[in-house]
Amino acid sequence: MSTHPDDTLNFAADGTVNCTAGTAPLSRRSFLSRSASGALSAGATWAVRGAAFGAIGAPLLAACGSQEPLEPANIAAMFSPDRVLVAGIEQRIPFAIIAPNPETRDQTAIPDEGESVTVALMSGTDQLDSVDLVGSLVAHDHVEGTADDHQHADLLRYYPARFTMPEPGIYDLVVTIRGVESTLPVQAFDANDVFIPIAGSTLAGFDTPTFDNPEGVDQLCTRVEGPCPFHETSYADVLAAGRPSAILVATPAYCSTAYCGPVVDTLMDAAQQVPGIDIIHTEVYANALEFGGNFTDPGIQVSPAVQAMGLHFEPSLFLLDGTGTVLDRIDNVFDVDEAVAALTLLDSL
Repeated sequence: MSTHPDDTLNFAADGTVNCTAGTAPLSRRSFLSRSASGALSAGATWAVRGAAFGAIGAPLLAACGSQEPLEPANIAAMFSPDRVLVAGIEQRIPFAIIAPNPETRDQTAIPDEGESVTVALMSGTDQLDSVDLVGSLVAHDHVEGTADDHQHADLLRYYPARFTMPEPGIYDLVVTIRGVESTLPVQAFDANDVFIPIAGSTLAGFDTPTFDNPEGVDQLCTRVEGPCPFHETSYADVLAAGRPSAILVATPAYCSTAYCGPVVDTLMDAAQQVPGIDIIHTEVYANALEFGGNFTDPGIQVSPAVQAMGLHFEPSLFLLDGTGTVLDRIDNVFDVDEAVAALTLLDSL
């Protein structure tokens, strides 16, 4: 394995990863998400980034020279590569195992339920950290008759690894399952090059749509079973009162990634176990009804609240203290246990 600390990952159409500074290509099909770089500008089309983010499902390569009889599992990066991970701070770097073809399942190195996998953070040949993780299960079913014009990979389990990448550059997550290694390259950026809120940054006050004031958003909550209860209070009011809060950016009916977990319902379940926390849900699109949820239409607009956050993917859950300081950010997928732990953190402040 090799790293290129001063280079940038580019994503070719065939899924290979290349560096830009004249280095040899990193022929790793494991970096499965593709996205344009740069911050979200006002009026930018969200779906171009969202659809690119979600291209998951290709198999990983086993470690060089491996003669293991088992084939490596299919593993997907559950985070956007578009200037999201930051050097110098501990952060969540989730990935998932894709359910194998039933015909080849017995030849694939996949863990049983409750079985841990070892995840090592590598810089070249140097191991910086390692952790054993047990995967979490998250089901995702669309309700019949909804906007189901996007596909989802068949996720077997997801793993919320947490590591600190000390310097900007490209690192490897080496996932060992039953002795078979698979490599997932990840890129850490300098904090000055990351345009979304990160742990330790401050999220200034802004209005989020509520039942009383939708702030021009034509579909306050796209949850098919009915609006979630997280539209009672605006973030600006919660921040002015000095209360901790959790802000969830998600669009249940129009999720544009290849996998978007049922995060709104999951957070509703968690809120029952940790009541009394100010939780705010904001949809991605301001005029989804106008365009029938067609997020590829150039006329569709990102909601003002999401623009204020500079976010270019969803879903994402932000945990904030009473001063608006970001304590943590949980991207893409989480289960009830992770959500309960997040709300318990806020409840302890």
